[in-house]
This record gives sequence, structure tokens and C-alpha cells, in this order.
Amino acid sequence: MIEKKENAYHLRTARCSYFVSISPIGKPICSHFGGPLSGDLSSLVFSPRLVPGRTVVYDQEHPEIALPCLPLEVSTRGKGDFSTPSVILEGEGLLPLDFVFKDSRIQTPEAIPGYPNPRNAEQELVLFLEDNANHLELELHYLTYRNENVIGRYSRIISHRAGKTYLRRLSSCCLSLLKQNLALHAYRGGWIDEFHEEICPVTSSTLLSSSATGSSGDLRNPFFYLSSSSGECFGFNLVYSGNHEEILEKNPMGFTRILNGIDSSSFAYPLTKDQPFDSPLAVLGYGKDETEMTASFHSFVRRCVLPASHENAERPIVFNNWEGTYFDFNEAKLHALVKKAAKLGIELFVLDDGWFGKRDNDHCSLGDYEICKKKLPHLIKGLSDYVHRHGMKFGLWFEPEAISPDSDLYRAHPDWAIQIDGLKPSLGRNQLILDLTKPEVSDYVYRSLSSILSKDGVDFIKWDYNRNFSDVLPSEGRFAHDYILSLYALLKKLREQFPDLWMENCASGGSRNDLGMFSFFDTGWVSDNTDSLSRAFIQKGMIKGYPPCLMSNHVSAKTSHQTLRKTSFGTKFDVACFGVLGYEMDLNALSPLEEKEIAGEIAYYKKGRKTFQFGTYRLLEDFSCDGVLFQEMEGKDEIYVSFVRLLQQPNAGYRKFPAVHADENAEYAFSVRPETIDFHRFGGLVNQVSPIHLKEEGALVNLLSQYKGLDSEKFSGTVSGLALSSGALPFPQEWNGTGLHEALAVILDFGGRVYRFQKNVDTEEKKA
Repeated sequence: MIEKKENAYHLRTARCSYFVSISPIGKPICSHFGGPLSGDLSSLVFSPRLVPGRTVVYDQEHPEIALPCLPLEVSTRGKGDFSTPSVILEGEGLLPLDFVFKDSRIQTPEAIPGYPNPRNAEQELVLFLEDNANHLELELHYLTYRNENVIGRYSRIISHRAGKTYLRRLSSCCLSLLKQNLALHAYRGGWIDEFHEEICPVTSSTLLSSSATGSSGDLRNPFFYLSSSSGECFGFNLVYSGNHEEILEKNPMGFTRILNGIDSSSFAYPLTKDQPFDSPLAVLGYGKDETEMTASFHSFVRRCVLPASHENAERPIVFNNWEGTYFDFNEAKLHALVKKAAKLGIELFVLDDGWFGKRDNDHCSLGDYEICKKKLPHLIKGLSDYVHRHGMKFGLWFEPEAISPDSDLYRAHPDWAIQIDGLKPSLGRNQLILDLTKPEVSDYVYRSLSSILSKDGVDFIKWDYNRNFSDVLPSEGRFAHDYILSLYALLKKLREQFPDLWMENCASGGSRNDLGMFSFFDTGWVSDNTDSLSRAFIQKGMIKGYPPCLMSNHVSAKTSHQTLRKTSFGTKFDVACFGVLGYEMDLNALSPLEEKEIAGEIAYYKKGRKTFQFGTYRLLEDFSCDGVLFQEMEGKDEIYVSFVRLLQQPNAGYRKFPAVHADENAEYAFSVRPETIDFHRFGGLVNQVSPIHLKEEGALVNLLSQYKGLDSEKFSGTVSGLALSSGALPFPQEWNGTGLHEALAVILDFGGRVYRFQKNVDTEEKKA
């Protein structure tokens, strides 16, 4: 809801307010972004009375006003504001920029041309500003969304200048918060190491987080948030998939300026006279604590960003053949995997890289989507029919934006690749990127995919993107942005033709997990790292800004292909279940006991899938606390708590469950998900209970472990919601090296568990 009162505007959601007013010098200022407001807000308008010392006064008519003393909604250099500006232009004859308020309008929301636009926009406020001396107009757009606790912001600039004018920066959001002791929570990483949270105090030093790789990036994600000493959290994200920047700095008057938008270090966009340029949409979320802020983003992404065709649909359980076969597969091997996957309860079988051209390695054939008949004599249609007969959906991997120098496509059209004439291009993963800004290239990609999707029975595609930009001329300051808009146009066209197709976003894992891509994709491959301990760190970072229903998490081989760390299937499931579950291994190498174990995991997940994918997430205890991680996913009548530990401690002491967000008036039945512990983990200790002597790695132990393991601890009972929410429930006692008991938890290094707390509805009804 948006209300106008004189020269002030109140944007209100159920749990937050954004209050903007126009200062006496015509500068829009934000007097409040935070908790909800009501009633007469006139006393909240920020009104400076005195300019400190040597501060530059804006004009002589208002000697009490200086720009550094205002919480500005747009900022420029040249009139006394020396903090980082939100608008930068270059061009002959430009004077210092100075935008002042001209008019406003509250309207039905309009789509931002070229970008994906979230659904359910309710109202839009537009503040019209002008810089008459430079013949420029600037519009600040604010959006509210039906039943959502976020605010949308973007900027539009229009040049009426005759000479060349280049846009270097147009921040989507410029916000000044008057809050003390703020801390920045940003997410950095790299390949197979995404979404690590870094916490930095906000000081007068400029904090810059940016990506200039051509994509939103695994190096730094566009999502970040600020926490205050009072617990309040202010979250920010961009509906954009390209180069981005986030800038924070605190000025001497106590204002923390926050800017986010397209990365200015790699951007120089020529403005065409009288033609508007729009920044991508920024999304601002607020919460009285981290949980409420996270829930605000989760709700908005689920109901407004993700494709409408699968908005409320439970995501299927996937098997992907990649880590099980890599490029080495044939039809017989795939058929065996299909049968085993169906037997275990898998719902979607995905064929990954290697099904086209001469693709036996990653050195060739990208761009050539002729099916390899040596591997698939009955083609894609034959395999998809086989998968469908076994009761599963069928999915296929593509990397549509890439081209191999060793490909028929490159030999026919070398000019279709991004490269500089006369210079040998740099390769990434032995490949180049197709130039989607060329209509003929985009049309080729569309036709290639559409041809397969129209006739081969494909229900799901995994869209990969495996390298960063290179070999772009420095003078092409608009290329990266134009590429992203061309990509959006291609995705929009495919989505319109295939609205029911399931689509998973992938970019060497998490290199392009952002709200722009998730406007077209139902899920996102979180990381190419499937090691459970690594994933525990990665997933707890990503889930702060992105809902679990889009986080694709796979259980892989016990020995990780990325870290060589060995963990059990049970532990891998305990991490992967908080999101969209999948499996990625050689199913035909499983022992009978492992098959039973995985089938049990899948059945367990199906019962709690709605909570695992759409529940309310809370971080209860981080690894920094005693080397353990507790996370909670709350559903309608059930709560799941995931536990992961770093290292087993000798003579482990006692602990309690952290306070769980339970209904204090209800009673809960609790249980641990049963797991099987491999006899190999006990080494020579097995001889303490064995009637015959067994070698630690001997044939008999190896044979026995194929069919039998140690059952995990028994842990069940009832507990009041009040006791749960008070953190009173004891955690199971852990193994301490002196013996075994059926109630003793043997969790080991990098181990985990999942606990279920089921609300006793009968008790509630009796109380009622």
C-alpha cells in the first residue's frame, strides 16, 4: 500500500514501512525504512537545523541544509556530497549533476522493459526528478507487492542532450540508514566453494562487493544484508544476472549509504537522446530479526519470482548420472541405472553431458546438438520412452550458451563466438561463449533446443553455463549488459513455448544463482561440490536469501569426488534434505544394505517433502558454536531439525537441543531418522563383540558390511512445545569410547542426523 501525504509517501507492507519525503531543496530523502508505521508521520520527516563547520551548504536560500546531512535517495557529486554517488555520467559539456524533484505519481505497476518482472506488484510510486542544466530526467520507482514484506526499487534516466553521453553508474537503489553498529553480511566464494558468509562492521571505509565476470557470479552473490545491534535485519538483492556491485559506507553524520546495481567498473552505456535506460530491479526486505528477513525473501521469491507454472508444486526427487558415469555411458548402462533409480523411488531421471556430437570429453562438440548414435542408438526419444515406462520423468542437460572451437558449429560460424578479431581467444573449460546479442545466434540456440523439447519427451532441462567472460573489447562497455538482456529474451521465448517444462539453472554450480535466472528456472544447482560438509556451509549461506524449494541438493558417492572426504549416505541425506533432494552416483555399485538405506531416505523425504521445500527456515546454532550446526525447517504440524558436526570430540560431553520454534501450547512426538553405521568405521573394535577374530579391512568384514550395519541410536518420546521452545530437551548422549548402548548416538566426524517433531493434534483438540 502506498499513501501520499503532502510531500511525503508512505510505502507499507504487513511488517515494514518505507517513508520518503521531499526536502525543501527538492531532494527525495528516506526518513524511515524498518518496522511498520501508522498514524501521523509528519514528525518523522528529517529536518536538519544546523550545518556543521566547514560543510558545503547546498544553496544560500537554505543555509541549514547540506547534502551530507540528508538521507538521500539519489546522490551525485559536485554540490557538496562527497560519498559514493548513485549516478555517474560522462560526456562533453556535462556540468555537475543535480537532480531535483519535479512531480510524483502513484500508479498501477508497469513492467521494466527487457528485464524479468516479478509477479503480484500491487502499486508503484514514481518520483520524477530533473536536471535542467544538463537536460536530464531521472525517475525513482518504488513498488509494493501483494501480501509480501518487500519493497522494489529501480531507476530510469532519460537524456535530452545532443552530444555523446555515457552512463557509468545508475544504482537501482540508493538508501541511507541512520542506524548504529551495522554489520554487513555478504556472500563470497569460488567454484565448488560458493556462498560463504563474511561479516564486516560498517565503518567510514568504503565496502565494495562486486562481480565483473559477465555473470552474477560465484565470487560474490548480489544478495546481502545488514544486521543491527538491536537484531533488525535489512536485506537487499537484484533481479539481475550480470555484473553487479554493492557499495556501503558511513559518513560523519552517521548515515550508512547503501548502493546496489550494475557494476560500474565494467559498464559504459551510450545513452540515446530521448530514450530511457532502466536499471534492474532491487529488492529490499526487512525483518525484526534474521528469521523474519529470510522468510520475507523466501515468500517473495516463491510467490513472485519463480515461474508461475510450478509456483506451489513440490519438486521431484532427481537422479543425475554425471558423477556416476561422467562421459562414459551407453544405452545399456543408462537402462540399468533407470531400473535401479525407479526401484529406489526416484521420480526424475536426468541424462547429463555427453549425449551429442563427439562428446567423450569436454574438449569438443558444444554447439553441435546431433545425438551420438554410438551411445544412444535409439536416440533421446528412445531413452525418454524407457524412463517414462519406468514411471519417472525424463531430463536432459544442455549448455546452450557455449561453443567448442572443435565443433562443426565453430568451423561454420567462428564469428558467432565472443572473441576479438586478430587475437587468439582465451578458453575457459576448453570452450568459448556464443554471442547471444547477435539475433542469428540466439535464433540458432532457440531452434536447437525447441526441436528436441518439442518431440523427444523431455520433461526437465538442466541449463549449464561453465565459464566467465573474456576477450571483450574495453570499448564495449555495454556488451555484458546487452548479453544478459538477450539471454532473458531467449529464456522468455522458451518459457512461453514450454510453460510446463521443469528447468534447473546451473553455472558450474552456483555461478549464476540470482533472482534474474530464477525468474525462468524452477530450481538451481547450488554447487558442483556434493561433499556433505562443504554443502552444509554452502547451503546455510544460500538459504538466507533463497528459499529451499529452489535449492537442488544431491546425495553423492560416500567418497567425495571434490574433497575425497568420506561420509555416509545418511549424513549426506541429512544435509541434502533441506531443499530439493537428488542423487548422483553409480547406483549399480550399491550394496543391498545401501540400496535399502537410500530407499528409506527417499521414503522419509517424501513424507516431509512439503516442509523440507516450503517450510520456514531458522538457523539455530552455527558451526562456530562447539563445531556443530543446528538448523530448523518448520511446517504446518511438524518441525525438522538437522544436526551436522565438524569433528567428533573425545569423551563427548552432554548438550541440549537449541530452542526450537514450537507451539508452546502443544505437545510434540519426537524421533530421530534411523541410520545405519558401517562396521568399517569401528576398525578393530569389532573384535570386542565378534566371536571370531576379524581383520579390520578383511574379506569377512567387507562381506558382512554389504548386508548389515550398526543401527543408529533409539531416540523418541514426547515433549511439550514450551519445553522445546525453551531449549530444555536433552540431546542424545554420544559415544565416548567406552561402550555401546541402543540409546547412544554414534555420529562420528562430519556426521549428522535429522530429528522430527510432530505436533500432537489430538492433544490440541482435547484442549480446545
